[in-house]
Amino acid sequence: MLKKSEINSILNLSINEVLENSEQFNLDSCFIGEDSIIESIDIVQIISSVEDKLEEKGFEGFDFLEKTFEHNNLKFSDFSDLIEKEINN
Repeated sequence: MLKKSEINSILNLSINEVLENSEQFNLDSCFIGEDSIIESIDIVQIISSVEDKLEEKGFEGFDFLEKTFEHNNLKFSDFSDLIEKEINN
């Protein structure tokens, strides 16, 4: 089980690693959807980075790509909630 703060830390680290202008993004920023300014390839890289970091902590076998795109719009905080729900079930 991971605390929400740990999940948010993993997500922020992934954002910083993938996005060039990462300082303009926070958990309230739009991750996917029509208001998102993030390129599709970067979205995929962020998701992959989060999955890799979760595997390093012993949480293996999660595929958040499909679950993410089941939604029309997600803020980063919503993505964090999705991760928390999946790994803590």
